[in-house]
Amino acid sequence: GGGSCLGKCAHVFKLIFKEIKDNIFIYILSIIYLSVCVMNKIFAKRTLNKIGNYS
Repeated sequence: GGGSCLGKCAHVFKLIFKEIKDNIFIYILSIIYLSVCVMNKIFAKRTLNKIGNYS
């Protein structure tokens, strides 16, 4: 029935949540690192464009 499926899904979500909780620090660091890399690329492009406009 649908109940057992729901229970299975809940169990899977609990496991996933536990994994995320255990590794949340690593995830946050990865997200921050990626954000910084992306921001640096965007910022560098904008800076280069500004320099290009001035010259």
